[in-house]
Amino acid sequence: MSKVQKTCFLIVISVAFIGCANTAANLQMETARYIGGNVSPEQVAVSDIDRGATDVKWKASAPNGNYDCSADDMVRRVYCTKK
Repeated sequence: MSKVQKTCFLIVISVAFIGCANTAANLQMETARYIGGNVSPEQVAVSDIDRGATDVKWKASAPNGNYDCSADDMVRRVYCTKK
């Protein structure tokens, strides 16, 4: 593997990792906003993120309960139901 190939590979891996981290942070923020009350994004844990072509679904855990959430692909129209 040449240096150029190795560099390209590392760039792709880095971008993928950063994209996943940003996705989780955005979902935490939008979930906290939807739940309301005194819930901050840091208090929300997201898991089971399932990103489709037109939507995204995830599970969220907050101090006031657990939620099944979904939104459009740009995470604009968030909807969460308490379990």
